[in-house]
Amino acid sequence: MNVEKNGALVITDIRVQDERNLICRALEINGDQREEYIQLKVYKTPEPPEITMTENSFFMSDDIQEVGSCKSENGYPRSVITWYKNDLPLKEDQGQISSQVIQESNGLYTIKSTLSLPIQQADNNAVFYCEVSYHLPNGDHMMESEMKNITVMYPSKNVKLYKASPPGPVKEGDNVELRCVGDGNVQPEKSYKRKDEDDILGDGSSLILENILRGSSGGYQCIAIDFNNPDIFMTAETELQVHFLDQPEFSQKSPIIVQQGNNLSVSCEANSSVETETLWKHKGRIVTVDKFLTLHEMNHGMSGKYTCTINLPSVPGLSVSKELDIIVKGKPEVFVSTQSIYVQENEMVNVTCRALGHPKPTITWSANGTTAERSEGREEVSDLMFVVTPDIMNLGVTCKAANKLGSNEETIQLIYMTTTGSRITVTSTPDTEFKREGSHGVLIVVVIICILLLAILGAVLYFLYKKGRIHCGRSGKQDITQPGEKEQIVVEMKPDSPAEESVLLPGPQDKKLPEDQGEKYMDLRN
Repeated sequence: MNVEKNGALVITDIRVQDERNLICRALEINGDQREEYIQLKVYKTPEPPEITMTENSFFMSDDIQEVGSCKSENGYPRSVITWYKNDLPLKEDQGQISSQVIQESNGLYTIKSTLSLPIQQADNNAVFYCEVSYHLPNGDHMMESEMKNITVMYPSKNVKLYKASPPGPVKEGDNVELRCVGDGNVQPEKSYKRKDEDDILGDGSSLILENILRGSSGGYQCIAIDFNNPDIFMTAETELQVHFLDQPEFSQKSPIIVQQGNNLSVSCEANSSVETETLWKHKGRIVTVDKFLTLHEMNHGMSGKYTCTINLPSVPGLSVSKELDIIVKGKPEVFVSTQSIYVQENEMVNVTCRALGHPKPTITWSANGTTAERSEGREEVSDLMFVVTPDIMNLGVTCKAANKLGSNEETIQLIYMTTTGSRITVTSTPDTEFKREGSHGVLIVVVIICILLLAILGAVLYFLYKKGRIHCGRSGKQDITQPGEKEQIVVEMKPDSPAEESVLLPGPQDKKLPEDQGEKYMDLRN
């Protein structure tokens, strides 16, 4: 403490002990003395409060028990500690709060407060903290401690038994966990058994049923005992349904042999725990969504394996399938690779014939050649390689399939077309009808071409006549052949030939006309 020349009092390193009343005396010139009083107050901000809980968990009790303590050190003047529970200040009537004030040798205060309460179930997870309030020259201030929560250990009053896994419906083969839980946070001792049975299936927090079967369906019971009250029993029950789906059964044994043209109805059913859904597939396509498969006017194309699939819509993943073999009995059905083919004489040609039938059909060809037979599922397949001859051209190539119930055949039409010089020849076999619209179309095109050629020829002759190149009177003979041409054009129509066989033939050179005609002529030969 020093007094400056100007009369100022300087105090360094203020301590609590420096808090006092200071008197300033001044002597005036006239000899009078004056005094002024100054009160020096010392303030020190306390350290933040520290909270310590007696335990992390407390047993529920109506008796008062110490919960925790709060301490704030090195403050001046003395500060005040307040307790809070769930953000609300605690009052004296809610428990016991004891405070202890310690003044250290340096004059600073340490404040310690202890909180004691009766612990109830509602206090589980309650949040506690303390607050220190202190005064400074510029006003009142406060600081809060960190927050602490407590766990209240209270016994169960009820238990619940439930299926912990699997999450969805239970089906045969699953592993099932049944779990029993009390409503307290001190779990009781538990054991498990079937309802209305005495045998204990297991103890502990859960019961595991491995590879469960349909016989395990029914009621299950959990029996719980509170360790604080061993005479009190708590029970809970649950129903467990184990879903199942047996293999499908057909109303008729496989294979089923059906006469060609007849109808067939067969059912597919399976024993199950709940309602089923059934669908039939044939060659990868859905035929019907029903337990009955009904087929009308059976043909060989409807032969084969039909798959019946049954599932439980309410139990995902539970599905069974079974195949039914259906055989259509009857004479063969025949299919050839093509109904008509363009060929040239002496050409090597490959064709294929397929036959469906039961009993197994045999395939023969009308033409000689190299054959190769094979089976593709229920089909018998024959490949023929042959050389085109005039006889084959006239008759076509016929594939015949036969079994003991009958036969069927298909003929492949051979169309022969060549072009040489001014002669155009289109040859077709007149005795064989095309069995498909495509073959009729070919004949129509050929006829139209011939008619167009005749029309063009008529137009040329008419044009030459109008230009004076042709004189139709008897006054003289005119040559309608262009200079340098050595052939006459003659239209020949044979009475025994169809229109599509009409041809343009070169006329003989320098042929004499009949005596009663004096001009060149068109010879329409009979």
